[in-house]
Amino acid sequence: MPTPKKAKLLDPKHEPLTPEKLRELSGLDLPDEQAEETILSLRRYAHILFKHVNLQKQTVKKNQPGDDK
Repeated sequence: MPTPKKAKLLDPKHEPLTPEKLRELSGLDLPDEQAEETILSLRRYAHILFKHVNLQKQTVKKNQPGDDK
């Protein structure tokens, strides 16, 4: 069975997204104010997804048979 390949991280140092980096990655020519708003929206969206995934994991864990506590 072949070994799964690891995905290459865009930001292995986990540095915050900046307007300059957003423009570089997206190819969009956004003014700083609009880039900051976009970054804030992306952070909010990521937070919502993170909370949703964790809620789903908790729900699945609670509904597993044989784990009554």
